[in-house]
Amino acid sequence: MSYDGKLKMMKMQVKRIGKEIVNGILLIPFGLVLATVFIVDQGLAHGVVSGKYFWFYGAMGITVIAALFSVVWNRQKVSFSILDGLVTLFCLSGLVVSYVYQETWTTKCILLLLLWVFYCCVRIFCSQNKRNLPVLAFFLVITGLIEAIWGLKQLYGFSFSQHALFKTTGSFFNPGPYAGYLAVVFPLALYFWLHGTRSKTKTLNSSFLTLNSITCVAIFLILPAAMSRASWLAAAAGSAIILFTCYGQKIFEKVSRVQRIIIVVSLLLVLITALVGIYLLKKDSADGRALMWKISLRAIPKHPWGVGLGNFSGAYSDEQAIYFASGQASEQEELVAGSPEYGFNEYLQICIEWGVVPFLLFLAIIAGSIYIACKRKLWAWLASLISLLVFAGMSYPFGVLPFAIVLVFLIAAIAVNTDEMKNAGFRLFILKMRLNPRYLCCLCSMLLFVVVFCLYNRYPTYEAYKKWKPLQILYQAKAYESAKKDYDALYPYLNDRIYFLFEYGQVLSHTENYGKSNEILRQASRISCDPMIYNIMGKNYQALKAYRQAEDCFIHATQIVPNRLYPWYLLCKLQAEMGLLDKAAETAEIVLTKEPKVQSTAVREMREEVKKLRTKSYEL
Repeated sequence: MSYDGKLKMMKMQVKRIGKEIVNGILLIPFGLVLATVFIVDQGLAHGVVSGKYFWFYGAMGITVIAALFSVVWNRQKVSFSILDGLVTLFCLSGLVVSYVYQETWTTKCILLLLLWVFYCCVRIFCSQNKRNLPVLAFFLVITGLIEAIWGLKQLYGFSFSQHALFKTTGSFFNPGPYAGYLAVVFPLALYFWLHGTRSKTKTLNSSFLTLNSITCVAIFLILPAAMSRASWLAAAAGSAIILFTCYGQKIFEKVSRVQRIIIVVSLLLVLITALVGIYLLKKDSADGRALMWKISLRAIPKHPWGVGLGNFSGAYSDEQAIYFASGQASEQEELVAGSPEYGFNEYLQICIEWGVVPFLLFLAIIAGSIYIACKRKLWAWLASLISLLVFAGMSYPFGVLPFAIVLVFLIAAIAVNTDEMKNAGFRLFILKMRLNPRYLCCLCSMLLFVVVFCLYNRYPTYEAYKKWKPLQILYQAKAYESAKKDYDALYPYLNDRIYFLFEYGQVLSHTENYGKSNEILRQASRISCDPMIYNIMGKNYQALKAYRQAEDCFIHATQIVPNRLYPWYLLCKLQAEMGLLDKAAETAEIVLTKEPKVQSTAVREMREEVKKLRTKSYEL
């Protein structure tokens, strides 16, 4: 080879190495977004949750710049499909529905907007260089490994839990989402373990296999300790897809039809037995979730156009109160009833919050993603997505930011593969619009503007969370007069946070600002189904001598969760104060005879006081 030829080859190698280095640097912001799951900020109020929000906001600021730089550097066209259009339309519909009901940019709206930006960035970035996708997938597996090790350390006492009542939570607030996250990552790690990587370097390939095998083992060890039945089923569903694609097809090809039937029937019997065992493991909990789904189904026809993002609990509260007031509920339903913050079924919750039309869009997105994954044989992405969808049917993953990020990433990863699809038989999801680098730069610039707007909008909220943290100490110390002024100042930035509204309403109540307290608590009732809100409102009305409104509040609280004695106790005292001694005696009988969900010292004290009230009413 001539000198000029060698020089040209050397320049090409230097250029290729330079591209790899730049591409590696551009991968970092996307890794930071996936690392949101680890963030716990003790300097913020509710830092396990809020810390993840603000990390995500900041990470998106550099992620969109990385996507823009990738377009400028690689100059590749990107084909956007109908699936991308459905995702955009779904997000837009959520923003519209939410703004109609709230007329402000809430935390949920900002998160939804930034998740759409993240989807676009993944689509553009991974389409510029297809090797980025498996790297990000492997990074997602690493997050599962770190979470699993974190949980094992908590289990054996080497690390603190994020919740005082639970031993194993990882970086989450409770074991449910923690186990669900591991269940979603597990099929991905299992796929890489069984199939290996595409790396040509044997040592690197061996290292990847080792890390994936360790991840699978670590998750397998910690998952049972979390005691989350939904996560077990989710992990099993995703793993079944991986195992079937690896071994099942070959086994079915070798056996006869009779043997296939025997295998299928045996698997079905094992599945039914497992489901029955899981149900009996926590029967009351399972019955409670069945009640939630029943109430949610009753609420959907009343809100076909949605109630707005984050307003599920308020709509659920009203419907559950109507159901129990109707007398149709069984004793078991009254016993297991609660005041859930989520619907424990994301499909029902999306239908209630977003409305029927956006819900159908969501189903179309899921159907399109599954179809493309099957057609392109993207078994790793499909298995992980199925695990998430199974978990979503029994829990609340989309209400937890790391799950929303993973869902967006999985759908975007599948959508990237539509670039290579031709006539695959189902044209709806493969019709494309190709954008050249010039238009892509314009799109990325628009996305950057959206992110800047979101960061500008959220910065005062970040400062409010920092101030709220020490303010909670005053609240817990019952220094309400000292805390009131600061709560007033933080209200404009935290008025969509249920815990803040509850605390603020309590502070106003204890400082005798009863009217304003009820205004705040009425706002809280739209995003929460906690009957304690109505208990406080009732006491406020009682202090204002507005007895009829107080009675309505206490009665509504008893209807939301009938197994709680406290609202019955307050109602009894109110009726005695109103001079309705016969009614007070009837209510006292309920307090003394109704079986509470949990026996406690407070229950015994309430019953003792009610006995005295009943005795006094009899004497009169």
